[in-house]
Amino acid sequence: MTTSCDYVIPNGTLISGKWYRRQYKIEKLIGEGANGRVYLVSRGSSLFALKTGREWVDHQSEVNVLKSLSAKSPSFRGYIVDSDDLEQDGQKIPYYVMKYVKGKSPADFIKTAGKEWLRVIGLNLLQKLHGLHRQGYIFGDLKMENVIVGGYGEVELVDFGGVTAKGNAVKQFTEVYDRGFWCAGTRLADEQYDLFSFAVFCLQLAKPPQTAAQYAGMIPQNRSVDFLIEEVRNTPELAEAAPCLEKALRCRYRGTSEALQEWRSAGLRMKARRMRKGTPWLKLSFAAILLIFVWTIFYYW
Repeated sequence: MTTSCDYVIPNGTLISGKWYRRQYKIEKLIGEGANGRVYLVSRGSSLFALKTGREWVDHQSEVNVLKSLSAKSPSFRGYIVDSDDLEQDGQKIPYYVMKYVKGKSPADFIKTAGKEWLRVIGLNLLQKLHGLHRQGYIFGDLKMENVIVGGYGEVELVDFGGVTAKGNAVKQFTEVYDRGFWCAGTRLADEQYDLFSFAVFCLQLAKPPQTAAQYAGMIPQNRSVDFLIEEVRNTPELAEAAPCLEKALRCRYRGTSEALQEWRSAGLRMKARRMRKGTPWLKLSFAAILLIFVWTIFYYW
């Protein structure tokens, strides 16, 4: 018996866990990264995502984190549904099964829905990070490829291989999103590390797709926080969020809770400005709704 992660499970294969004997049908390969492969699988009429591990220790660490989050954090409740080992064609492979998140990549979502949705995606992503941080972890490898966006801008994080306990060295990162790459700080797992990556994520989302490759090719002498801030200021789609992003890039937030509060405030200010520029009937409709709301509270109080 050998242990291998290079083995690709063919579509249509019916697999059964070694210990718990739950069966899943492999529908197709949907992702591949440093930590393993992710397959779309079915069990009866339900769909799940099954991730096979590359390294036993790293895989088990990821499973332990997800089990803890699924049990304790409302943001990740029910995320992991099964974990077991697979013996297939002479290969022994660890895997876990998680809920299947149906959606698009952030770039594809923005391309279809428009860049005005960036504010909503940013808000939902900060909420996810806040839920993770409250449990004592940071995500670590926050990037486009590790985020899925649903139909109304709801966000799910995928690939938890970089999740690290606060205070430890970051386990896994992608250079363009890493504050060390930009000479902006250490690779210590703290909330500010994820917030820096969040700011770069928003910048990438507002920029053309080739921007990430351009950043990655920069020589060390040209990498700096000031360069990124200038990029933010020169991106019209980020005008409302610029103060929040600049603060995140300079690691000046005390934590995600503060960043989340300021992001919400920026969104409310934008709504107010749009309302002032809106048509008279829209303003009247808003006033009528507000009046009904106040009357309802007064009546039932």
